[in-house]
Amino acid sequence: MVAVGTRDCAVCGSSEKRLLFRQRFAGDLEGALFSGYEVVVCTRCGFGFADGLPNQSAFDAYYARMSKYEFAHHGGEQEAAAERRYEATAAFVRPLVTDPRTRVLDIGCSTGGLLDAFRTAGYRQVLGLDPSPACARAADSRYGIAVLQGSLLKPPDTIGRHDLILLSAVLEHVRDLRAALAETHALLEAGGYLYAEVPDATRFGEARDAPFQEFSVEHVNYFSPRSLRNLLDTAGFSAVALESAALDLAPGTVGYAVRGLFRKTDRVESRFEIDDETGPALDAYIEASGTIEAGLRAAIDPWVGSGRPIVVWGVGTHTQRLLATSDLKKARIVAYVDSNQNYQGALFGGVPVISPDAVRARTEPILISSRFYQEEIARQVRDELGLSNELIRLYRL
Repeated sequence: MVAVGTRDCAVCGSSEKRLLFRQRFAGDLEGALFSGYEVVVCTRCGFGFADGLPNQSAFDAYYARMSKYEFAHHGGEQEAAAERRYEATAAFVRPLVTDPRTRVLDIGCSTGGLLDAFRTAGYRQVLGLDPSPACARAADSRYGIAVLQGSLLKPPDTIGRHDLILLSAVLEHVRDLRAALAETHALLEAGGYLYAEVPDATRFGEARDAPFQEFSVEHVNYFSPRSLRNLLDTAGFSAVALESAALDLAPGTVGYAVRGLFRKTDRVESRFEIDDETGPALDAYIEASGTIEAGLRAAIDPWVGSGRPIVVWGVGTHTQRLLATSDLKKARIVAYVDSNQNYQGALFGGVPVISPDAVRARTEPILISSRFYQEEIARQVRDELGLSNELIRLYRL
């Protein structure tokens, strides 16, 4: 673990905030960033964010080392859903930025799927930036798209300037938002465009996911449409189009995002519109998540009491929180399973993290620690791995 520190509000600079929730994680997974943080809202402007975090360099090193975005870990259905989201993003931008000669830079581009959609939409010059060397290799092999290795705050000297920068599912991950947006501003040509997309905090309660999942080990900023606009106004970007949109996450599953196109200006706004939506929405989400989590504890307790050995599938936010807040930590866990190759071979509380293929050597019951992917994992166990292990489902969907 690395040292943590407090944050001032990225929108208005205030240090005054209201504590909403203390998020906790089991901190003994190799490579973990922290064991928790405080969810707060600024009492001056209403922006929501996580407080008590490591510095930005620790986040940059984490994403370079532990990226989970290199490959599709959840089967063809999720990959198809991602492609539809990429196409929808390109369709949102294309009528507003019409020149096919536009130089497009996708920061935090993962394996290049979004850039491929922009290229298909007619943009001829596309480039990616990502901290993960594996993502860069995958983008080249899958799409023939060049990706430079580096972070938003430390791009390579050769990156140049661009006409359109994409920050899709990025700003929610960034500790130092003001510095990140200053760098983005510098990378854009005069009059250039920024596309930004983040989860919509005012609609957290509408998404069908595990409790407290929006307060993840990686998402540390919680935006409403108003707070995103406020932030970008103060960073020298003027809104061209802004909306809350439903996103196709997987068949039958919808998520919600704030997305917008902004234009670089020389004017930095000091005014902001009070965000009176985020605080109440987060309060309601916390209350609903607590109710759901109480039911999970009831489902876990019989397995803890039985003393039977189990395998836990998944080592992400859901598992790390349950191990910190429930009696799951007292269970006889003999192995963890995760599809992310960067976790495989690590130890979690002294217990090995293994690959899905390695589960073939195990006969113990498998506890599926996921809501969103619960049935997909169950199908993988039965149909792909051909296993008859007893499955422990925490959710009735």
